[in-house]
Amino acid sequence: MAGDEVIRIMCPNLGCQRVLAVPSSARGKLVRCRGCGSNIRIPVPRAESPSAPQAAQPQQQKPAA
Repeated sequence: MAGDEVIRIMCPNLGCQRVLAVPSSARGKLVRCRGCGSNIRIPVPRAESPSAPQAAQPQQQKPAA
């Protein structure tokens, strides 16, 4: 991800709901909405690893002989 990308996120305050444009370097940090002053945590991207869905499946046990 390039450092010059912009993330657009809506303020979660129902009385405000302004669209904020923040740099991608703000991921995982708190920013303040200029419209209402609410603190908003910018989400980090989800790691898409192929092992995650496999970990959710239960392991099969071999029957004891």
